[in-house]
Amino acid sequence: MLTACADSTSDQATTTSGDPRAMQVAAIWRADLDSLASRVEQLDSALAAMSSPASIAQARAVFVDARRAFKHAELGLEYYAATSTREMNGPALPEVEENDGPEAVFAPTGFQVIEEGLFGDEPLAERDALVQETRTLRQILARVQTLMRTQVVTDDRVWDAIKLEIARIVSLGITGFDSPVAGLSLAEADDALEGVARSLTPYRTSASAWGTLDSALTDARVMLRTTTDRESFDHFTFIVDHANPLARAVRAVRTSLGIGTPIERRAFRMDAVTLFDSAAFDLLAFAPLDAKMATAAQVELGRRLFHDTRLSGDDRRACSTCHLPEKAFTDGLKVNRSRGGAPLARNTPTVINSGLQLGVFSDLRTTYLEDQVTDVVENVDEMHGSLDAIALSLGRDSSLAAQFRMAFFDEPARGDTMVSAARIRTALAAYQRSLTRLDSPVDQALRGNVAVLNDSARIGFNVFVGKGKCATCHFLPLTNGTVPPFYQKSDVEVLGTPVQAVTRRATVDPDVGRYRLSRAAPHKYAFRTPSIRNVALTAPYMHNGVYQTLEQVVDFYNRGGGAGIGITLDNQTLPPDPLNLSATEQRALVVFMRALTDTAGTQRR
Repeated sequence: MLTACADSTSDQATTTSGDPRAMQVAAIWRADLDSLASRVEQLDSALAAMSSPASIAQARAVFVDARRAFKHAELGLEYYAATSTREMNGPALPEVEENDGPEAVFAPTGFQVIEEGLFGDEPLAERDALVQETRTLRQILARVQTLMRTQVVTDDRVWDAIKLEIARIVSLGITGFDSPVAGLSLAEADDALEGVARSLTPYRTSASAWGTLDSALTDARVMLRTTTDRESFDHFTFIVDHANPLARAVRAVRTSLGIGTPIERRAFRMDAVTLFDSAAFDLLAFAPLDAKMATAAQVELGRRLFHDTRLSGDDRRACSTCHLPEKAFTDGLKVNRSRGGAPLARNTPTVINSGLQLGVFSDLRTTYLEDQVTDVVENVDEMHGSLDAIALSLGRDSSLAAQFRMAFFDEPARGDTMVSAARIRTALAAYQRSLTRLDSPVDQALRGNVAVLNDSARIGFNVFVGKGKCATCHFLPLTNGTVPPFYQKSDVEVLGTPVQAVTRRATVDPDVGRYRLSRAAPHKYAFRTPSIRNVALTAPYMHNGVYQTLEQVVDFYNRGGGAGIGITLDNQTLPPDPLNLSATEQRALVVFMRALTDTAGTQRR
């Protein structure tokens, strides 16, 4: 957890008084927080008084006002009280604290829980629970108010928080991530931009750059007010013509004011402007703390090792035996075979962009690519090797030993050789991180070159973000499940994936996923949300390879996942309601996913 985003003030230890204008912003945040507390108190009363359709409508109106107040304050809350903010506005799903054992499952709290009950079919039946939930929310708010009273704030942090809020609006806000039932996401994105506008107030000058920023902010808010219907909203145009220009205008004003950026490592680079910049992400933020930027020699060594069968116990299998460069580092099979010939449990995933996620494998059983190397090489069903033994063997190859010396020339030898298990892990991880590709036609279009996407792909993008709700799990722009904009947590989802590609009386695949490791009930049948980049090249799909085509995958989601094909799971996290996508929308969605292809320069063996 980044210190700037934790519920503490430790990141400000070197500044005891803060910057004057920043402290004015902090006062604005505190006032917004007080307003939020007042609205939640009103919500408490409105929920307790619910007894008729009219009083339900009144409670819903008060809820909307409370959510608006939350969005005004969100910018500062997410930056300085991220843990408590998740309690206030996290998904309405149980939270598993795996370090505390399988029974450490905590009920969700906050606005989304209240929204689910209040805007559901029987709010009166939920009244007592809603009142209790609102009182819990008031307790959380009181804690945050205490924290924010003494929070020291600096200019660079204010402007960093503004940048992150714009990224949050694009990646979570307009997608409906935190308003899944009431459908308030567009109006709430406007309210979040109101919070941005308020935070900018103390910095106003007569500089010309402010005119551009004011116009960009006004234009973005005007578009958000054109409709409350996410299904008809043009998300593509909002991002390209409004959100990205706004982010650039914010950067220009900050630069004109001479305000720098905080010095720390973060996945969304401190010097990046938008999430869609070509160099928006820092790969080392997804790596171990002691990882260093890989050299070209280390990457080349890793590439050679990736294709070396000596990494397996019997010298017959290399990484590229299953991860074929010409198939976007998959194998085209439903599942591959173990060394003994039996089917493996899961479909072979691509390793392209595998360095842009927190957590590896379908069950997230390792955190970093370096650990993935150990797991695969020493897995009895896959390569059944020993990294220490492999290092001894490779050290006897004079050519390879020389390549290790070149790759790690600035490090001391270990014993009488440069070849070691740790360096094998480092080189292979470096090669995989070098396979990062974020220049698909979709990326180019989102950076402004809109001509590279045809109308069908643009429609598909809007289905992906809007009606299809895909982007609430496959977060833009990476399209995996590592949550923006801090990218410090990867989500797992329960979809109800079937054993066979049928649409009636289906049976859930017996692989229990993350549950095998955590033994926590919410994780039964839960799997990591993979990136859908290059998905046109990586068939078949799902963790078990059950679907041969993207059309089948879209049909599965359109039916409501497992719930729509006869599978009953109490813990399915995918909304079970049909999406009701038209045939045209389904085709467009596939066209969009095919436009996420970028494997340039990855296929050399």
